Amino acid sequence: MKMKTLGIMALCARMVGAVAGPAMAGEETASGTVTYVPVEMETMEMADGSMMQRSHIKGIVLVDDASSSIHLSGQDCFGTTVVAADGSATGNGYCDGVDADGDLWWIWWHNSPDKNVWGFMGGTGKFMGVKGGGTTTPVVQKADGSSVVAWNGTWTMP
Repeated sequence: MKMKTLGIMALCARMVGAVAGPAMAGEETASGTVTYVPVEMETMEMADGSMMQRSHIKGIVLVDDASSSIHLSGQDCFGTTVVAADGSATGNGYCDGVDADGDLWWIWWHNSPDKNVWGFMGGTGKFMGVKGGGTTTPVVQKADGSSVVAWNGTWTMP
């Protein structure tokens, strides 16, 4: 169970983007939370004693500014996290999000013991050509595998 919790927290600690208010033309800064539920988890012991976990989770993005186009987007995330014998976790993966208008956005994520970061890879419609990213922080991990992650970021919309 400890391995599953660490892997989910590491996977969850990297998602999202959003929109609050423009700091300058085309630049947007926002923050919020994402609530995730596990869909599928696979854990395997590695030769060096570390544990590898492949994960698929689903989330709902909440933006502090409810007028954001990303507010209440549905999100699917996939990734792999390695948890070392000392409990430190490093992971990488990606997520896609779909907003209320049906436009799609993609992000990558990377977690390490020092920092959890994410960045836009692109999108469709209003998100085509989006660039930027931010950081995440785990808020809570429940025994059932669900979790909440706080996020923030800045990006430029085309």
